[in-house]
Amino acid sequence: MYFEVTADGTPLRMRRYLFSECFAAIAMSEYSIASGDKSYAERALDLFRLILRYKNTPGLLEPKYLPALACQGHSLTMILINTASRLRAAQDDPMLKAQIDESLDALQKYFIHPEFKALLETVGPQGEFIDTCNGRVINPGHCIETSWFILEEARARGWDNDLKQLGLQIFDWSWDWGWDAEYGGIINFRDCRNLPPQDYSQDMKFWWPQTETIIASLYAYLASGEERYLQIHKQISDWTYSHFPDTEYGEWFGYLHRDGTVAQPAKGNIFKGPFHIPRMMIKGYMLCQEILNK
Repeated sequence: MYFEVTADGTPLRMRRYLFSECFAAIAMSEYSIASGDKSYAERALDLFRLILRYKNTPGLLEPKYLPALACQGHSLTMILINTASRLRAAQDDPMLKAQIDESLDALQKYFIHPEFKALLETVGPQGEFIDTCNGRVINPGHCIETSWFILEEARARGWDNDLKQLGLQIFDWSWDWGWDAEYGGIINFRDCRNLPPQDYSQDMKFWWPQTETIIASLYAYLASGEERYLQIHKQISDWTYSHFPDTEYGEWFGYLHRDGTVAQPAKGNIFKGPFHIPRMMIKGYMLCQEILNK
């Protein structure tokens, strides 16, 4: 799928990632559930098969790094858990559980590094720690999002204890790395050795890590029953709702400075679309109902 097109649909840009395709498959699956049109569930599965072909066939996607640096990234591993989970809700297929199992295994085997109490974004082919700026990156928002994908899967498997403990551990570590004790909110990037992160937006507060933490804290409470997760939920919710919504024009700002002031007022761009905020509100409502009905 093209990542950018002109107003009349003329293609402008392709990316070497598979996120757009994953989101399209999720959308088709949810449309199938909402409409009852099973053809969209089939289209979602066909697209998922294509995603896996591109993921698993060397050379089909241009690599992010040249062969001199052998590495793998956390982001595709984590989004495939959620994608497969949402497709399974419309129409099950053995490849969906197989991919979830593969992603869960990779997270545990390669990306979790207890020596840093962190889930790293980039590691070697066998999970080797790469002691460079990129290899030391912790993305707390991504990690917290991963934690609730895991907890959701734990619930789907009857609150599988191993998965539950894995999800809670990732949440706890990532909250500790991500929460800004001075100004509040989830910070963009940390370095696992506490060296200066390379990314220029490293100390900013983006909208989506906050929304994912709101969801994840509710899942953590459901999984554990520990009151501290409700306190975390209130803490992140209060900070988020007091900083991101635009009280004058509506919708949310996407990009704040570290101190919570607005960095730029645009409500949408090629990255900030109508996804994370509605998902947080819908999932948050559903999870709160589940908690209240326990």
